[in-house]
Amino acid sequence: MSFLTLVGISAALYTLEVFFFSYAARLARRVCKRKSTAGSVPRVTIVVAAKDEEKNLQECIDSLTNLDYPSSSLEIIIVNDKSTDSTAAIVDKAASKFPFLRRVDASESALLRGKTNALSQGIQRASGDFIFLTDADCAVGRNWIKDTLEYFDEGTGIVAGVTLVSKTTKRIDGIQALDWTFLLTVGAGLATVGRPLACLGNNLAFRRKAYDDVGGYRKIKFSVTEDYALFKAIVKSGKWGYKYPMDKLMLVETLPLTRFAEIFAQRKRWATGGKDTGFLGTLILAPGFVFHWLILISFFISPLTFASFFLFKCLIDSLLLIPTLRLYGKIAHLKFILYFEIYYLIYVAILPFSVYFGKPVIWKGRQY
Repeated sequence: MSFLTLVGISAALYTLEVFFFSYAARLARRVCKRKSTAGSVPRVTIVVAAKDEEKNLQECIDSLTNLDYPSSSLEIIIVNDKSTDSTAAIVDKAASKFPFLRRVDASESALLRGKTNALSQGIQRASGDFIFLTDADCAVGRNWIKDTLEYFDEGTGIVAGVTLVSKTTKRIDGIQALDWTFLLTVGAGLATVGRPLACLGNNLAFRRKAYDDVGGYRKIKFSVTEDYALFKAIVKSGKWGYKYPMDKLMLVETLPLTRFAEIFAQRKRWATGGKDTGFLGTLILAPGFVFHWLILISFFISPLTFASFFLFKCLIDSLLLIPTLRLYGKIAHLKFILYFEIYYLIYVAILPFSVYFGKPVIWKGRQY
């Protein structure tokens, strides 16, 4: 078999997979039915873990305190996770203005580590029937709570939403914007067809009862992706269903990282947690991994083959990205597609080796 034939077969398999992802994402955009909650105002607690977030936290707090939800039914807990900057002071200033917002200082735990420990302690002090999670570098929409609650019927225990990059003033921002779009499109789509393999804790809501039913974070095996570990535990409990809709009204926006080293560390953390997806996760990732490597190898064998299949991949990936970008009003991010594809080609090819054979994960000064 010639190398060109091998690349062609790999391209065909990758194309079929992307078309399946596109189909699954279409279901996530169009099939999820909403349940009216008119007249229902359940008590909600928002928990945010913040570690040295003085640069980002104020914007997050502003979005949370601007939510269109009755303050009498709302509680916001910011967990100060051993910050060494002015994070605590920022929270205290906000708490003096908004009685429904308060600070909790994370203490050491013999059972839990890092962000998982901070979230666990925040949830432990929560009074809400529904718990919402987001991150300190994120901003939520004004109707985030109301629109997310509409997806909870009596049997739904957890609902995940889409988070996308907010600002794209530089190429590195645009690369991340398309990366998040690609990953969350695939994640929401696969979950909708019954194969939830990932979710992000910066746009996650769950019933307090569902959390308690699985024993909370204290009973869940530790993972560097604590959000997916919780999602998986609730789903596997057999007591609760889940939803992962692609809904513009549920969108959460996150700030981009500023350096490629930070991006790689973040993706390595996600991928390390993704090892828990087992054989199915590996099977789904395999066509892309092989196709990326063959394109890279073709650069040294035949520049024409490289250019042809690289541009072909740009086209196929764009077909997956465009509907999501249009839905969330971010179609302008597509101008970064070539930069994204160069980054994506390298990152998908080398990330698995770093995860399985590299050094431990370092995130926000902690080693996992």
